[in-house]
Amino acid sequence: MKKFLLLLAFCVILCTLFTSCNKQALRIFKSNSARTQYQNTLESAGIHTSKIGVEWKNKAAEAITQAPELEVPFAIQGSFKSKSIEAKAWKIQLERGSSVNILVQWQASDSSKLIVDLMAGPEWKELRSFNAQDDSVNFEADEAGNYLLRIQPELFGEGNFQVRVNGTPTYAVFPVQGKSSRAIQSVWGDVRDGGRRSHEGVDIFASRGTPVLAPVQGMVTSVREGGLGGKQVWVRDQKRNWHLYFAHLDSQLVSNLQRVNPGDTLGLVGNTGNARTTAPHLHFGIYQNGAINPFPAIKNEFEEAPPLAPEPFSTLMKVKVAQANLRSAPSTEAVTLAKLAADTPVFLTAATPDWYQIRTADGLNGFLSKRLLAEADSTPLPRSTDFALTDLLVGDSLLVQLDEFVRRGTVNGFDLIQDSDGNILYLQSGKTVSSPVR
Repeated sequence: MKKFLLLLAFCVILCTLFTSCNKQALRIFKSNSARTQYQNTLESAGIHTSKIGVEWKNKAAEAITQAPELEVPFAIQGSFKSKSIEAKAWKIQLERGSSVNILVQWQASDSSKLIVDLMAGPEWKELRSFNAQDDSVNFEADEAGNYLLRIQPELFGEGNFQVRVNGTPTYAVFPVQGKSSRAIQSVWGDVRDGGRRSHEGVDIFASRGTPVLAPVQGMVTSVREGGLGGKQVWVRDQKRNWHLYFAHLDSQLVSNLQRVNPGDTLGLVGNTGNARTTAPHLHFGIYQNGAINPFPAIKNEFEEAPPLAPEPFSTLMKVKVAQANLRSAPSTEAVTLAKLAADTPVFLTAATPDWYQIRTADGLNGFLSKRLLAEADSTPLPRSTDFALTDLLVGDSLLVQLDEFVRRGTVNGFDLIQDSDGNILYLQSGKTVSSPVR
């Protein structure tokens, strides 16, 4: 089986090299999407309608439906093997105006590339698609909602990956000099006027006279005094078409229609307007067809995902405790999806510092604490032939020489058996010998 896969991989490479030299192939590479480029390469080589071409595309779609939701920040690592066709994906929730830094590292055992897709729900529209490099990319959420990060190697690609997703500032400069988002003491949605209205911004407390800074390049659209905001400055963020509101200033130091750059002083912190009975602070707001929560755009204090040391681990392990909670995310606070009994074999798909992302033979996906797993036993099989299922859910079978396999566990009345190439099949229980190989 391994020789056949290597031969097939060689044929794919030859076809790809040949077709990429003709004019038609050169034309299709105009797309900026790494996934589209590779799909077009497969199409030019006539592989897209073959069994492996269809499976590669199906695995990409399947990864979306099985993607767990993780909280930013997170770090996760794993591997892809050349003998299997896989894709992996994770969902994250982002607020409007928030930004994340995405680093995907790929250490290939061959010359294959790893395709990284960033997608927006609920339709899972492709936003970006690129090949993993050693550098990172920043992404800003235009809308609040679910986003998805998917990775998939080219056909027969093999290697190890690491994914790190951390929060990062959207605006280059915090609006109050010498302060950070920790100085915010009144947040979006706080009750005002006895419940008659809610707070449409954030309050950043600082000493009177502290410079108020432009957080982004823009244009001053209004310098006014009066009403609840007292002395105010309005700046238009031209990139996002947002209107930034700076209120309760002690003094204004810019003029109308003046262009400003990040870090330019707009005025000084005060308590004018309806803040005259409170300590000096800046009320900062963002408007675009109504008020927008400004906190995601100016947040500049973030926890970072813990570093990941390269971790070799088996692709198959077993539950070593009487009962293990399969969680929806790598946290004891996450929802329990199922309870796995002792000795249940599980397939490892990725790892965080303290958790394994796993799938079971009967189709469950989730996370198990590393403390709950151990290496699966290996028990020889007798010298005979028998039919074994390729998948418990599909039911296709193969006639195999049993002594080329070892028993690694039992699932729903079937022995999970594995050969030296790592291929997994399922044999009706009762055909193993008793002595395990350690």
